[in-house]
Parts: sequence; C-alpha cells; structure tokens
Amino acid sequence: MSDPAQETTRGGHGLALLAILVGIVLGVLLGVFYGETMWMTSDLPAERLAQLRATVEQKAKFAADEDTAAAEAQAQGNAKEAQRHLDEAQRLRDQIPVVQTEIRRVEALADEAAQADLGTARLIADLVRFCGDVFLRMLFLIVIPLVVTSMICGITSLGDVRQMGKVGAWTMVYYFSTCAAAVVLGIFLVSTIRPGVHTDDTFAYVSDAVQERSETTVADTLLEVVRGRPDEPGSGMIPRNIFRAAGEGNVLALILFSLVFGGALSTLGERGRPAVQFFRAANDAVMKIVRMIIWLTPVGVFGLVATQIADSGGGAAFSAEVARLGWFVATVTIGLAVHAVVLCVVLGVFARRNPLRYAYQMARALLTAMSTDSSSATLPVTMQCTEEAGVSERSAGFVLPLGATINMDGTALYEATAAIFIAQSANIPLSGAALVIVFLTATLAAVGAPGIPSAGLVTLLIVLAAVDLPAAGIGTILAIDWFLDRERTMVNVFGDSVGAAVIDRHFGPE
Repeated sequence: MSDPAQETTRGGHGLALLAILVGIVLGVLLGVFYGETMWMTSDLPAERLAQLRATVEQKAKFAADEDTAAAEAQAQGNAKEAQRHLDEAQRLRDQIPVVQTEIRRVEALADEAAQADLGTARLIADLVRFCGDVFLRMLFLIVIPLVVTSMICGITSLGDVRQMGKVGAWTMVYYFSTCAAAVVLGIFLVSTIRPGVHTDDTFAYVSDAVQERSETTVADTLLEVVRGRPDEPGSGMIPRNIFRAAGEGNVLALILFSLVFGGALSTLGERGRPAVQFFRAANDAVMKIVRMIIWLTPVGVFGLVATQIADSGGGAAFSAEVARLGWFVATVTIGLAVHAVVLCVVLGVFARRNPLRYAYQMARALLTAMSTDSSSATLPVTMQCTEEAGVSERSAGFVLPLGATINMDGTALYEATAAIFIAQSANIPLSGAALVIVFLTATLAAVGAPGIPSAGLVTLLIVLAAVDLPAAGIGTILAIDWFLDRERTMVNVFGDSVGAAVIDRHFGPE
C-alpha cells in the first residue's frame, strides 16, 4: 500500500520540476527571439567592438610572429617548417577582412541602438537580469553556512574518528577513478572524431587574463590550492585568515576547517555535545532556508538562461557560434553524455539504485546546475535532492561539499578534449607520451578547479603549457565555452550525487 505522504512528495517534486522546465523554456525563447534587442540595450556592443578591433590587431601580430618564425626556419635550412609558418601567416591575414566585416555590422547595430527608443527593452532586460542575479546571489549566500554546518554534522555523526578516515579515503578513490575515466573517454573521442580538422577560428581572441596565466604549471596550481596566493590571505586550503576565506567564498578551506573542527568535537564526549547539538540545529535551519530559496528556482533559471543568451548576442549569434565550432561542441557533448551513462552504471552496480529513477530525483539539481553554471551554487539544491532520494544526511553532508570542490568529471573531460582539439586546429601532432601528460595534467588540474563559472578555462592553461601548446588556442573556443560549461557542470553535479549514493550504500547508517 502506498504512503500518502510519499505520494504527495512525488507530486510536489514533479510540479517543481515542471515549473523549472517551463522557466528554462521561457528563458530560451526570450533569449533567442528578443536577446539581440536586450544585448543592444547594454554596454556589450561597445565591448564587442573593442574585442573585435583587438582581434584584428592580435591576428596581425600573430601573423608577424609566424613570418619571423618562417625566416628563422629558412635560415636553419628547414624549408618545410618555414612554409608551414608562411601558410599560417597568410591564413591569419585572410581572416582579418572577415573580422572587419563583423566590426562594420556591430557598428551598425550600435548606431541603431543609439538612435532607437529602447526604454521598454532596457526595462525588460534589467528585470530579467535582476531575476537571475538575485537567485544566484541567494544560492551563493547560503553555500558557506551550508558547507560548514553540514560537514561538521556529517563528521560528528560518524562517531569514531577512524571511520572518518575510511569514508574519506573511499570518497577520494571514487572521485579520482571517475575523473580518470572521464579524461580517458575525452582523449579517445577527440582523437577519433578529430574536430580540430573542421574548426573555424576566424573570431578567436586571447584575452590579457589568459595570456598572463599562460605560464602556469601543474605544480604552481597545486601549491596555490594548498597554501594560497601570497597577496590573498583568504586563499588556499590553509588560509591565514579563515574569516577572509569565508568572505571570499573559499569553500575548500572551510571544508578542511570543518573536517578538523568536527573531528575535534567528536573526541570531546559530553563536553562537546552542546556544540554538536547547536550545529545540528543550525544545519536544520539552513536547510529550511534552502527549501525557501528553491521555490524561486523557476524564476531564477528563467532570468539566468535568458540573460546568458542575450549576452552572447541573441539566438542568431549563438547559432553562428555553434555552426562554426559544431564538431567540437558535438565531441564534448557526446563525451559528457557517455560519461553520464558510465556514472549510471556505477550507480547501479555499486549503489544498487535504479539509475533512471535516481536521475529523475536529481533533475532539479541538474537543471539548476545548467542554469547557474556553478557546482558550488548548486550545492544547496544537490543536497536537498539527494536527501529526498534516500541518501542519508550524514553521507550527503560529507560527500557533496567535498565533491562540489574537487570532483570535476565534466571539467576533466572537457580540458583533455579541448587541449587535443587545439593541437589539431594548429596542426600540431601529439605523441603517445604527450597524450599521457594530457591525461595526468587534465586529471590534476580538474581537482584544482573551483566550482565557479568558466573555472575550467583557467586550468586548461595548465594542460596546454604541459604539452607546449599555444595558449592562443583558447581564443578559438572562448565564444562557445559558456554553453559547454553548463553541460559539464551538470555532469560534475551528477557525479557528486552518484558518489554520495555509493558512499551511503557502504558507509551510511546501519
């Protein structure tokens, strides 16, 4: 006989999911059909013009660099290498007129926007952006108290501190195993499909921020993850100031602090009981706030989706970017879809759960991840969904905050795929040893990637530097990265939720 309360919960889940889907669909429609008008009401046309003009200058510079390289190769008697550099220089110069044509088109749009009465459109754009911004701010607002209270509750509920080490070790084994599998899958697909052969990098532009970090190494990044940056006392796993770390959203530092603090509380016996009760009550209160925030999810995702499409120039501009990089988009999307199937197999084998049912139960978290583009911002929704799916609060509170910070299956797959794609685009062959380096660096770099939008672009520089690939290649994929980032964030979040179910199966409450 079915439980009426359980049936009510299922009905509420279905209605909430339907409301989120409606919000996404409406956001897509508004962004596609009204996005260009919203784009014209902002400062983005001027920014786009500045970037296009900088692109012309950058291509001329890169072409001159290729001429210099050709002259050096010719002087060394390497005619084949010299011709390759000359061909690349000519290809770059042939792209400049195309970019200049786009400059004239954007200038015409900017002039039209200056002369038109866009007061109503500006009001609509501001309201839509407001909906998305407020929702995202509320999610980030609750992440820090949620991480601290849930981690401390998770650790203290384990009882024996030795059990904490056992659960933590197997959690890390799961995370690194699935991350490595994702990288191998990405390398296989990009090497088989070879999307770089079909790419069009006419509008590729490398920003100053990318060029500044082009010399970053794996060791540098891992050291930054642990000790932080010298000029930022709140950065790193071991910051100089834990309150600065909280203010700057440094989740990894708070996770480590909460682990140690919770472990210390668990050893105090009766003296520590009042503090444990306080954090449990605080965690319950935080989860009530989370449930209130989630009621606004349909409105929030509507604003976020519509704003992102509008910021990219509207439906026509987005379609043009997808067409230009279609093979790369398809390769990454196929890879992420296949890895999601692999995670479903892991869920069925090691957690003894129905993958389709579990994916449906996690649908709100996945759609929120797609909308917010951040696994950290999605964490409150992920925790609620996993607990509603039957994962114990103890397992969810321990595994999910850790996963939102270090478990980046989708990011790892994307970085390996993007690095080899850039090599193919530049016609640079990669040896077997180079592919092994890509595997290792993509796996490690993904661990160091924060759970924030487009963090994978920064860590991608590490992979490129490890195999001597040009950082300028990032400019090729920059225009479409925001879309692929949402796909890989969904896979990151699903991987976290599967990990919570697997760990709960073997280490959850008896």
